[in-house]
Amino acid sequence: MLEATPVVALIPARSGSKGVANKNMRKVAGRPLIDFTIEAALQSSFIDVVFVSSDHNMILSHAKSMGVTGILRPVELASDSASPVEVVEHFIQLLPKKISSADPYIVYLQPTSPFRTVRHIDDAFLRMLSLNVQSLVSVAEVERLPFKMFRLNEQGYLESLFDERLSNARRQDLPAVFIPNGAIYIFRASKFRERGWFPTNGSTPFIMSQSDSLDIDTESDFQRAEMRFGVL
Repeated sequence: MLEATPVVALIPARSGSKGVANKNMRKVAGRPLIDFTIEAALQSSFIDVVFVSSDHNMILSHAKSMGVTGILRPVELASDSASPVEVVEHFIQLLPKKISSADPYIVYLQPTSPFRTVRHIDDAFLRMLSLNVQSLVSVAEVERLPFKMFRLNEQGYLESLFDERLSNARRQDLPAVFIPNGAIYIFRASKFRERGWFPTNGSTPFIMSQSDSLDIDTESDFQRAEMRFGVL
């Protein structure tokens, strides 16, 4: 435990998905996809309690069998239009008063990141504490820099997203750019309430490799994961 501040993990695992049906329970290397995230959270030196939020009793029963607490999510918060922000809001509202009154750290762990391990979680927490900040986002460096990208203007012609000089610059002269990989978000409940969304600006980055950042959303992603595990 982090001094007197509780640390709770939230694993969002709805049953529906546009890309792959019931993907959180889909087996990867012979195991349900969600298992990799549950085990990483349970093994963490910092996380006190692990919760799984889902609209499906099968997922909640499976989570319970692994020793974590299930939270039944309303159907309207499990649709394609529901946002992660709404899921976290619902979670905070249902936290036991003893935990919520202590302004816990929330570690948001998507179950679609099977290569995010306990080492990543604990290293991320240590980084956040060493810098004395209260929010962290895991990221991966992007290969295609947005400085060289264009949009179409109202006349249908190319228009640089940024200063046109940047689109003509050498790649090595441009700053590195990072994108959240969805593997780890850490923030205080009070910061979430204050902003009304995930605290990102001003958060410390936790940089992960492209391979560890795989976020499973499609059949081809499952195939890449199987190859990484050496199954294919």
